[in-house]
Amino acid sequence: MKILTLILALVSIPVTTHSTDIYQFIVWNQYTDHQQQQHTGSKEFQKFLNDNGLKPIRVIYHHNFLTKGKPDPEKIKKIANFSKKNPNIPISFDIEVGNKFKPQTILPIVNQTLDLYHELGGIAPVGIYGTLPQHVSNREPFNKTQKKKHSALNTQYESIATKVDFLSPVIYNFWLKDFSEWKKRTSYNLSEGRKYAQKYNLKLIPYFSSSYLSRDFPANKVITPLSEQEMKQRLEYIQSQNVDGIIIWDTSIGMLENGEKPTFDINKGFGKALFDFQAMKNNDSNK
Repeated sequence: MKILTLILALVSIPVTTHSTDIYQFIVWNQYTDHQQQQHTGSKEFQKFLNDNGLKPIRVIYHHNFLTKGKPDPEKIKKIANFSKKNPNIPISFDIEVGNKFKPQTILPIVNQTLDLYHELGGIAPVGIYGTLPQHVSNREPFNKTQKKKHSALNTQYESIATKVDFLSPVIYNFWLKDFSEWKKRTSYNLSEGRKYAQKYNLKLIPYFSSSYLSRDFPANKVITPLSEQEMKQRLEYIQSQNVDGIIIWDTSIGMLENGEKPTFDINKGFGKALFDFQAMKNNDSNK
């Protein structure tokens, strides 16, 4: 009887699956559709991505919310008003200022920006690009000393967690084509973000790139889009880390090595892997 009761109790426990929402900020203007037809136009491209299930996110760069390096209430009011009309489109402020090892050069701008967003009535979920946690950059060695240094540094940025709805660690490829090396850094960056996301009940939505950047980017603007296999491999690993979403980013100024502008192709390369991943996610959620 006790065994039967235990079995019934176990069966009654609801089974939950972790949903990974896919957001995109790929500001290109050339794409190839399912019928192998090529199109030009950034608005058309965004509609194509949205129609095929990738969610929009509004990434706000400096000139749209800072004036002379300071948060501008009038600019931020426009962002807050946009959020009222589009409450389901997350807002991500890209605040790349100061020296990350000197939080006093960054936190005042971050705090004032977020305070103004909330005070002016912003209602869409809001986050900050790669500030909590601070990531170990590809130009820095990746070892115990560096990880310990960044873990201690992140505690100084913890107050940000009280003013946002999601955290966005940076897990870009940069120029790391070695999957194992990228995976080690990604695991650490996500674990640092998860620490604060769990403590403050926030979502964890990292920024991931669909291309490799050249070592001296943006000086020469050269990018190399990921292959289908590379994109698939990385997306599956990110999903295995139980994130709440992924922001797919790619630069608007990037050029291929041959000097041509990149084209998003849903039939091959990272575009195919991305939409295959999206389709698989949709199938899993419908089961």
